[in-house]
Amino acid sequence: MGIRDRIKSIIIAAGWNYVELAEELTKITGRKYTNQLISNRIRKEIISFKEVELICRITGYNIEFTKDGTKA
Repeated sequence: MGIRDRIKSIIIAAGWNYVELAEELTKITGRKYTNQLISNRIRKEIISFKEVELICRITGYNIEFTKDGTKA
C-alpha cells in the first residue's frame, strides 16, 4: 500500500472527509487549505511530513517509527 492509499484510508477510517479536514487544517495552521489542495497533494505525493503529522493528529492517529532489524 502506497503513501497515498495509507493517508486516504486513515482519513476515511476516522470518519473524516477532505472538506472537514481542510477546515480543521486551516484552523490549526492559519494557512488556507481546501479539499482540492489536500486531494492533489496526497494524489501527487507531494504532501509534507508536517502535514501528514497534522492529519494524523486531527484524525486521532500516531506516526511511529520502529526498527525492523534488517540492514539496508
